Amino acid sequence: MQTSILGLHHVTAIVDEPQENIDFYTHVLGLRLVKQTVNFDDPYTYHLYYGDEAGRPGTIVTFFPWPNGRRGSLGVGQVSAFAFAVPAGALPFWKERLTANDIRFSEPEERFGAATLSLYDPAGLLIELVEQPELDRGSSNSSSDVPQAAAIQGLFGVTLTVAQIAASAAFLSNQLGFRTIEDQARYAIAQAQTQR
Repeated sequence: MQTSILGLHHVTAIVDEPQENIDFYTHVLGLRLVKQTVNFDDPYTYHLYYGDEAGRPGTIVTFFPWPNGRRGSLGVGQVSAFAFAVPAGALPFWKERLTANDIRFSEPEERFGAATLSLYDPAGLLIELVEQPELDRGSSNSSSDVPQAAAIQGLFGVTLTVAQIAASAAFLSNQLGFRTIEDQARYAIAQAQTQR
């Protein structure tokens, strides 16, 4: 199969309270509420889109808020975390900002050669901020008080939790054209090494 996958377009999740979600992603993380629509399969449910100033593909996270819904639980066969790329040296800013907003986070750790800070959003979704030295410093949200030098620049990746890696590995490599990195448990988009 010939593929032309260039990157992650967006990540979508289900959460509970819409206002709590808006406040966290716009006020705490500094993303822009790019658009608010309805879920086309359930027009009584909002669909909230957050991203950079221009709403570029690769910066977007979206949510379907279902107030009073049953809280999900982590398990196999799902995305268990998603990560945002931030500029090198940004994590001290994020530690201070998260502390000021009473958001629990782990101390930054070196993971696969990049400083990474982990936190949970109000709905319990695991988010990682990963420092990347060669970001294009795209259009961060100009209405946010997060400085450009620390602003989220887009999606970095997702973590899949699977019971058996072989079938997922074959699909990522053979069907989607991803390339393996180091330990055979990390995958990258094949074209990513030539793109900026």
